[in-house]
Amino acid sequence: MFLRFSSFAFLPLVALTACGGNSMAGPSAMNGAGSGSVGASFMSVAPQGGMTAVSLSTPLTFRFGGPMATGMEQYFDLHMGGLNGQVMPMTCGFSSDRTVLTCNPASALASHTTYTIHMGGGLMDGSGRPVGFDTNGPMMGGQWIQGGMMGSGHAGSPWSMMGGPWHNTNGAYGMAFTFTTA
Repeated sequence: MFLRFSSFAFLPLVALTACGGNSMAGPSAMNGAGSGSVGASFMSVAPQGGMTAVSLSTPLTFRFGGPMATGMEQYFDLHMGGLNGQVMPMTCGFSSDRTVLTCNPASALASHTTYTIHMGGGLMDGSGRPVGFDTNGPMMGGQWIQGGMMGSGHAGSPWSMMGGPWHNTNGAYGMAFTFTTA
């Protein structure tokens, strides 16, 4: 009797695997990329969206599943407060294999303050293909920047002025990850 029950217990798992039971399987409308056109995946961000008590001297780190295109580091911002807040000066550089971007704010972050990381939605990998955000971005507290999230502008500039690697084909102006310092 136990063996029969065990085999039935695995049927839903087998069915989900065989039928691709993941709603994110295949090309994602949110990523804005067609079949086979997504390049390296966005793997992680630190600090993640929703984190609290983040160190005032923490660097921002971003990991990708493959080398990134030259110049993509300019499509990462750190805002004090929300997306309409002041852009904080920082220096960013890729690892030698171009899979990890580390950004260091020019000065220590303010205590008990909310910050928002803004990643461009149209980032490209080293092969010129769009970065895939959908698997890991939302899982790490990221939200696509669109609709009511956008407010009146990006740090005082109109959103319509942002194009290229800031803008994803899904209509979003990248992903936002909000955290609070210690």
